[in-house]
Amino acid sequence: MNKKHFITGLFCCSVITTTFAVTPDNMQVWLKDGSQQMFNISEVDSVTFTETLQSGYKRLTENTLPPVFAKPNPLVMTEQEMPYVKSTNEFGTKCYAELRKTSKTGVNFFSPVSLNIALGFCANGADANGAHEIGRAMGFKSNNDVEEMNDFFQKLLLSFYSNVDSVTLRSTNALWLNEKSEVNMNFVKTAKEKYFATVRHLDFENDPTGSKDTIDNWAALMTNDCIKELHIQITKWTRLVINNACYFKGSWVKKFTPLGKYVFNGMNGEKDSTEFMKIMDEYLEYFETDDYQAVKLDYGVAEDKPTTGWNQPYTPSNSSYSMIVVLPKSNTDLNSVLPTLQWDSIPFEAMKGNLFMPKFKAAGGYALKDILKNKFEIKEIFDSYPNVVWNGPISISEVQQDFFINVDEEGTEAAAVTSVVGVSGGVATKSFHMMCNSPFAFVIRENKSGLILFIGEYDSVPMEE
Repeated sequence: MNKKHFITGLFCCSVITTTFAVTPDNMQVWLKDGSQQMFNISEVDSVTFTETLQSGYKRLTENTLPPVFAKPNPLVMTEQEMPYVKSTNEFGTKCYAELRKTSKTGVNFFSPVSLNIALGFCANGADANGAHEIGRAMGFKSNNDVEEMNDFFQKLLLSFYSNVDSVTLRSTNALWLNEKSEVNMNFVKTAKEKYFATVRHLDFENDPTGSKDTIDNWAALMTNDCIKELHIQITKWTRLVINNACYFKGSWVKKFTPLGKYVFNGMNGEKDSTEFMKIMDEYLEYFETDDYQAVKLDYGVAEDKPTTGWNQPYTPSNSSYSMIVVLPKSNTDLNSVLPTLQWDSIPFEAMKGNLFMPKFKAAGGYALKDILKNKFEIKEIFDSYPNVVWNGPISISEVQQDFFINVDEEGTEAAAVTSVVGVSGGVATKSFHMMCNSPFAFVIRENKSGLILFIGEYDSVPMEE
């Protein structure tokens, strides 16, 4: 038997600290991800392990640019990928359900896709158990969960960059590392190749304020100045920050017109005089049950005038992105409707009718660490986050999402930035009338897959100036 020289290639860029035991017949090797491989000694005459640390300190100042598409790249999911859409949607909506339990604001707004991408990115720096906790929470349950997350989120990012249906949608990532940190270059490679992330060193230790300013400036640039300051703590103990910024801007296919001020009846009995807008005598995709009304509002090239009439056939929309608005009826409320609502499978049908809803604008943010730990069993990264930098142990200290939303007659502008901070240690014959003058919920979704980009609700808040 010829001796084989195969171990060098197998372990290249995979082993950081390796322990092995030799028996008379075998060599057993423990890999970084916790798996083991056994080799027959008679088939091996040399073993070489390659370094994953960068050789010496080299300052990282790289701004990774995403691919440029000559034409739109619609999101098309395979049969194998569709379960990930549903499971990440479910994870995001469950997170939102926990957030709204304690929220005191009039507008709640949250981006499931931004949190999901940030956590998928984060999983690459966790140990095997920490990565599996993140994967299981989002529905990635195979032994290759990290690779599956990376491939899935890369596919989302590639579609988001291509501006489908005249909608501006981008999701950008960044990795900020403490000056002089020795970096796991496998993590950096994944950050750039799968998440198209900007990777830069910042002097957290000596200039935490300047470092925070740099991250805030990046967030402002990535969100078209919608989010100019992140609610995260940067101190001399900060060792890394992972960011995902998600920005959306789209015009209504069927535009609203101003209606004037109407009374909005809040969930707790308060009443506000609020600027409303309307769509009158138009075909929209609509659905209702005994508990709620729902309408689908498409984004794309706005229509200058109605293209359908009472006696004309309705042409279904081909818009890739829409807002779905759900209004509970008087016999119920959002607390009863939302837990069972399947946003990605509402059976809309074409109807002509009237829609009235308030204009609104809001900004805010949420701390997510406690929810991730206590409700979704993502715990390991908050104790140990070992596989990004090597000079000193670190752990994740906070996960934060900041948001912005503006809905008016022209369309919608929405943004969210999720931050992960690591520290040292057919013809319609029916009609409808829908007056959204009581609390309602909404999502912005991709229609072909049902992927939820943003989810929120409105409950009586004055317009911001």
